[in-house]
Order: sequence, then structure tokens, then C-alpha cells
Amino acid sequence: MNYPFNVRSFFTDRETKDIGSGLQLWRGYFQSVRPASGRMLINVDISTGTMYKAGPLLSLCLDFVNKTDPNVLAMKYGFPDRERLRLQRFISGIRILTTHPGPDGTVQQTPRVVKKLSSAGANALFFNMREGGKMSVADYFQKTQNRKLKHPDVICVEVRPHPTPMLTPFPSRFYIRWVLEP
Repeated sequence: MNYPFNVRSFFTDRETKDIGSGLQLWRGYFQSVRPASGRMLINVDISTGTMYKAGPLLSLCLDFVNKTDPNVLAMKYGFPDRERLRLQRFISGIRILTTHPGPDGTVQQTPRVVKKLSSAGANALFFNMREGGKMSVADYFQKTQNRKLKHPDVICVEVRPHPTPMLTPFPSRFYIRWVLEP
């Protein structure tokens, strides 16, 4: 079994505490071995790690802004640009899994790193096609994957090479910033 770790500590999801804003505390164990005169000393102690909450990225973002309706993340419905930038700072750099049908029809999951958030929803976000012309992100998913987006007005996550609707974060990812009280 794989446990997230940093340097000399490893963490398990057996004991977690939700601290809000899309973050959880995970119990962990610090370990070190040191030589002493004529013997080895083993030190094991308890540690705590801050992790992003597991689940869909849309749920993580809604948890961060303390809302439940996905449409609050749509610029069309008044999502402030200042909040979008705050959310972008929170999720930029985390790894997510994109799911899409493979060439043989099986579902494939591809890890990607979040670059930034778009300032428009999938309906209003266009990109240039290789064959020429433009297509919206929502139309692309409908055309290539026969998948109508549930929330086409919600801002998109930009990963390389294309913008993507909100997907699933990698399980057990560390939050590597200061945790400040609101």
C-alpha cells in the first residue's frame, strides 16, 4: 500500500480531520534512525500533514469558496474575478486525473497538472483547431466524446495542452502553503 510521505514522515487516511476550505489534516508518523555509541536509536513520533480533500475537483473548489451550487463558479452568474484568482492560487500546481475514452473504447485516466483557471466557462471558451476554425470546449467534448457537460458555464481548469472542465484530483495530495485562519 502506498502512503503519501515527505522527507521522514508518512501519512495515512485512517485518521483525518476536515478543517474546511477543501483541506484535511491527516495523521502521520515521523521516523528517524540515528547512530549512538554502541547502538542505533530509532525515533518514531506523530506528525500531521495538510492534504487536499479527495473527490471531484468541482467539489473541492466549491468547498474552498464555501458554496454548494456549481453555478457560483460561473463568471456569467457573477463569480468575482478576485475570487477566481484566489481559487487559482489554491489549486494551481495540483495533479488531477482526466478521464476520456481511449481508441479502443476503454476509459483512460491521464494525470495532468493544473496550470490556471480560465476566465470563461466551457460554452464561452474557444480554441483554434488544427484543421482551422474555432471550437468551444463544450462543443469539443460533445463532438469528440459524445459527452454533454453538466455545468458548461462554470470556469475551466487549464492544463496542457487544452482547457478542461473541472475533473478529479489525485488522491492524497499535499497542500504545500501556509494554512491561515480566515
